[in-house]
Amino acid sequence: MKAAPRVPLLALGLLAGACTDRACGGLGGMPPAPLPMVKQGNREFYLLDRGRYKAFYDTMGRLDRIEYDSNGDGRGDYIVHYDAAGRVGLVEVDEDFDGWIDRWEYYDAKGVLEKVGRSRRGRQKPDVWTFPGAPGRPSRIEYDEDGDGKVDRVEILRDGQVVRVEIDSDRDGRIDRWQTWEGGRLRSEELDTSGKGRPDRRIVYDARGSVLRVERLPP
Repeated sequence: MKAAPRVPLLALGLLAGACTDRACGGLGGMPPAPLPMVKQGNREFYLLDRGRYKAFYDTMGRLDRIEYDSNGDGRGDYIVHYDAAGRVGLVEVDEDFDGWIDRWEYYDAKGVLEKVGRSRRGRQKPDVWTFPGAPGRPSRIEYDEDGDGKVDRVEILRDGQVVRVEIDSDRDGRIDRWQTWEGGRLRSEELDTSGKGRPDRRIVYDARGSVLRVERLPP
């Protein structure tokens, strides 16, 4: 299945940058007249149409988002959202061109990628988030296993390998299992069996994954 190509933010920035003076909304003015106004839901936008690139400005002249149609099917499959200061905050991507977003890229105020969300079950909302670490390798992965919008499992990685896992096994919004991994194997696990938010039992495993011992932890 062909995936939507990554479009450099610079390319989208050039479209936004074409409207940096007051007449284009860059300094708080209105977009250049006579831009058409379109209604989407209960909001209205001024539309700057550049073919496959479309820029939407709110009624105050601020850039709201830019949509890019990479495969020419008439639907934006790469959508860049801007905050009130004109900074990129979120990029949404329809990777398989089915009309639904399946990748979400979140950026901080400096334009640095914070995390990437993906939809594994076709729910049109993210249920796994990957946080970048060393180049090409994640440092942290969060999972929403039941699709309720809450993180149920967190994996901490070092040099591409899982070293720690935190699990909310009863889905109450609190971690109750803490696992330590070495060389791709589970070595120990601490459990909160009392529901007090801290571990009170520890299970230690040998190199083959068999239980060595169970320890009671001090309160």
